[in-house]
Amino acid sequence: MNQLKWTNWSQSFQSFPETIEFPSSETDLVALVNTSNKNSSKIKIIGSGHSCSLIAETHEGTLISLQNYNKILSYDKDRYLLKVQSGISLKAIGLFLDKNNAALSNLGTIDPQSIAGAISTGTHGTGLKFGAMDQQIEALEIITADGEIMTASNSQNRELFLAARVGLGALGIISTVTLKAVPKYNLEVQTKTVSFDEMLTSIPLIHTTDFLRFWWVPHTDKVQLWQADKTEQTITKTNRLKDWIQGILFGNIVHEIGLWLTSFYPKKIPTLNRWMYRLLFEKEQQLIGNSKDLFVLPIHVKQSVMEYGIPIEHTQKAISEIRTLLQTKNLKVHMPIELRFTPENDAFLSMAYKRTTCYIGIISYKPFGKDIPHDSYFEQVHTILKKYEGRPHWAKKHFYTPETLETCYPEWHTFKQLKNNLDPKGMFENNFLKSYFS
Repeated sequence: MNQLKWTNWSQSFQSFPETIEFPSSETDLVALVNTSNKNSSKIKIIGSGHSCSLIAETHEGTLISLQNYNKILSYDKDRYLLKVQSGISLKAIGLFLDKNNAALSNLGTIDPQSIAGAISTGTHGTGLKFGAMDQQIEALEIITADGEIMTASNSQNRELFLAARVGLGALGIISTVTLKAVPKYNLEVQTKTVSFDEMLTSIPLIHTTDFLRFWWVPHTDKVQLWQADKTEQTITKTNRLKDWIQGILFGNIVHEIGLWLTSFYPKKIPTLNRWMYRLLFEKEQQLIGNSKDLFVLPIHVKQSVMEYGIPIEHTQKAISEIRTLLQTKNLKVHMPIELRFTPENDAFLSMAYKRTTCYIGIISYKPFGKDIPHDSYFEQVHTILKKYEGRPHWAKKHFYTPETLETCYPEWHTFKQLKNNLDPKGMFENNFLKSYFS
């Protein structure tokens, strides 16, 4: 086995490539592609390593980290167009835009991911008025397997643009990304506790609220309803110590200790869930803050995650079946189960391609790195969501076979043909991609 080692954030897998490179320029990237061509070797690109699927795993060739390829290249303040190197983090993008009185139109729950990794795997937030991360992209520059730099946008190489925004790293190296930002805005966030049945009847709120999500705590009838709307009101004064106690001490440190203790006594997981809900979510809250701050949460505990996107009209039935599963199979599972929503999408391999979507995400934590058995739980939820035309999040676990996965995406074969044309020798293939496309 190769001596070099790279481990992803959640410690769900390790890579043992022949070399690890840290380029800082597009010239460096092209040179690495040309060298791999000459040596007939493989390349695997990684961003921040937040994917818990095997999409970034490799045990051959060159692993290219984009951590040093992270610069702002240009910003058109009149058109809100920001061009960046593909390794820059969503957090760094948010900070730059904030200083320039601008913002991203939507954002997920965490922001350390690289922009290339986020769009390549279909990262999203919530809200039917604002698209996923890939829908905020105006143009891409991609280095193909022959070292050519191709520009892709709605007006240039459009098929490549539709494929590459959720491209799985299969089409080439995303070199630069041009994002369409929006004027800076604040969010008015309100949280409250509702029952499971109240959640089902509250789902139509997604049509009138800018941003909406539900966090249901398994083994309870409690759901946190989180809704947010854009506002011009003044930001609420916050207490940094109080925020640290709630978000870091209780939300991460205390919770992780509880998760570790219940790993020895799984029957106590429902008790932990109920206690943590009272500690973290039960109190109703209303605050106003900068959008870049209120979208994200401090999540430090390692985890395995599965998330599928289903047509929004199946939401009530699907989540109700998951509740029945937990009740009848006596499963003891971690909190929360999350529901988010996005409008239909035009990226070929997006979970929301051509359909308004509800995302249902489940989680199994790894307290202090300890693996908690969860595959049986995940696979049984997969069976339910598959019935409702579920499509998997590419950065997270799923249980589709190659044969069944391709039936989920109408443009699967279009994507596959484009991949074969751009990378006929499989330079950018790893076992993950090979299993689906070769």
